Amino acid sequence: MTEHVNGYAGLLQYVTAHVRQSRAPFLIGIAGTPASGKSTLARRLVADYQSMGLSARFCPMDGFHLTNAQLDGAGMRSVKGRRDTFDSLAFAAAVESLGTGTAYWWPKYCRRRHEPVPEGIHIDGTEAVYVIEGNYLLTDEEPWCTAAERYNLRVFVDARDDVLRRRLLRRHLRGGSPVHVALNKITNTDIPNARAIRTGRIYEDIQISGASRA
Repeated sequence: MTEHVNGYAGLLQYVTAHVRQSRAPFLIGIAGTPASGKSTLARRLVADYQSMGLSARFCPMDGFHLTNAQLDGAGMRSVKGRRDTFDSLAFAAAVESLGTGTAYWWPKYCRRRHEPVPEGIHIDGTEAVYVIEGNYLLTDEEPWCTAAERYNLRVFVDARDDVLRRRLLRRHLRGGSPVHVALNKITNTDIPNARAIRTGRIYEDIQISGASRA
């Protein structure tokens, strides 16, 4: 049964109770619509756990974007951000490795270069908590759903479409897109993605509203 939580304080209290009762490593999967605030929540959780003396790592899904060269070769640059523009198999393998005690690099996404960076976040393999974050973490298709089985807690974050549109416009403009390009991206890619994410997901343990700005 899904627990509905309002705001970050409620999320922290709920998750921390489970972390303290479980063996390490504890995997938290935070999924949601674009610009819903999930990355802000994930980073804040990691920072708070580190301040509590727990070793924690932020593991964003965005590092598994296909490169722009790969997208251009497949004719998919215009729909970048859609589910099939990620290397889902590599993502699922990286999630599996989190529980093995292995040291490796988790890739991250550079918004300045608009490219994934392979040597992004170093995983020691000894961390107590991993906070995995991304749009498609709870997708009800393989290999996403197999990866989701490894999360000790599944969190879903959402906001109204009008809120998402405002946040997405600010994000795209900060990234250097002209207004007309940004609006086209929001209408034809981001909002359709958001609706597909909502309707095509497996169950979550926690659903959160009132998330902070992405």
